[in-house]
Amino acid sequence: MTVQNTPFSKYWNLRQFIGKTVFDSKGQDCGKIKSVLIDPQKFSISGILVKKRLSKEYFLSQDYFEEFNETGLSLNSIPIKPGDKVADVDGKNIGRVIKINLNTDTNKLESLEIKSGFKSEIVPSDRIIAVGEKIKIKLF
Repeated sequence: MTVQNTPFSKYWNLRQFIGKTVFDSKGQDCGKIKSVLIDPQKFSISGILVKKRLSKEYFLSQDYFEEFNETGLSLNSIPIKPGDKVADVDGKNIGRVIKINLNTDTNKLESLEIKSGFKSEIVPSDRIIAVGEKIKIKLF
């Protein structure tokens, strides 16, 4: 059976996104797309929900999107994910990200909830210095 070339063949169906792999800017696997979220006022994609194995599901706004093709979605940077390690400016481990708090109007990062041992702490986004293998933050 041949695929017909129609005026709509250049467009993607939302179902085609589900299950595709998400890759950060360094080519690392960030998980699979679980849902595509649509802004009902603008009728445009606001972002996606991503899940990787045993980690929590997390949101990525369309600001992260670089390219979507048959292999998956490539991002333009490294996203912060639940379970990521957090360190101080000297590289000393502080804990892990347990929750990502976004502004509900803009989808911009407001803060991270970090767990260390039995305590958790909210870290405002302006204290984040770098995102990579570990998330580096300024301590007070």
